[in-house]
Amino acid sequence: METDERVYLTYEQAAAMLPDGDTVHAFRNTGPVLLGADWDRASVLEVLRTGRPELAGEQATGMDHGLVAWDEHGPVFFETRKGG
Repeated sequence: METDERVYLTYEQAAAMLPDGDTVHAFRNTGPVLLGADWDRASVLEVLRTGRPELAGEQATGMDHGLVAWDEHGPVFFETRKGG
């Protein structure tokens, strides 16, 4: 069941959802295309500090990108740990 209710996260909660490693996969919707790339962890953490992190919707979560935050270009969806 999909809901429109947003679940905001603290920086600490959001950072704990990231997978281990030096890079984190991210994607953003650029209109007709989902654009994905690996981001260095420090850049991801900076977006999480300043970008109002929250839980992503069902579709992004189903693609293992259950975390969303905003930067100067709009929402960016970050890869999250598998299995919670």
